[in-house]
Amino acid sequence: MNHYVIKGHDYDAFRDAQDELVNLRVDTEDISAICDSKTHPLHDFLTNHVVKIIKSECLFLAVLVVSAYFAVSLAAIPVTAIIVATIILGMFSIWVSGMIGSDLVRYYSLCKATTLGEKHPLVLHIEIEDYQSDILKKVVAKRPQLQMQKVY
Repeated sequence: MNHYVIKGHDYDAFRDAQDELVNLRVDTEDISAICDSKTHPLHDFLTNHVVKIIKSECLFLAVLVVSAYFAVSLAAIPVTAIIVATIILGMFSIWVSGMIGSDLVRYYSLCKATTLGEKHPLVLHIEIEDYQSDILKKVVAKRPQLQMQKVY
């Protein structure tokens, strides 16, 4: 499995290349939204998208704890069942958020390494089999305003 990044600033050429690759059943991911040269003030890899995930996760865990407290105080369900359910739901939520956040951080670091601080680049991450590499090269060759780079 090979990983490539196609980048450019021409929106029409970028969308045409993406549509053509999708029609050829190539796995693509438009990561332009998280490719920005502006970093979060707290940490280099802490993007605004990751901060939103952290905030929503903290809010969900707080709601979960408050709900568990009210369920225990009303004594409608056994205390052990509430505690176990709260722990399981909390751990599952943290696991899912961690997976999403790690993908966002991976894409962000990929953007940072390939765009080198460009302003508002259009970036497409492509995961492709070895035998399909020629297809990708032909798609990019038709559009000289796009650049292709192999990553990983």
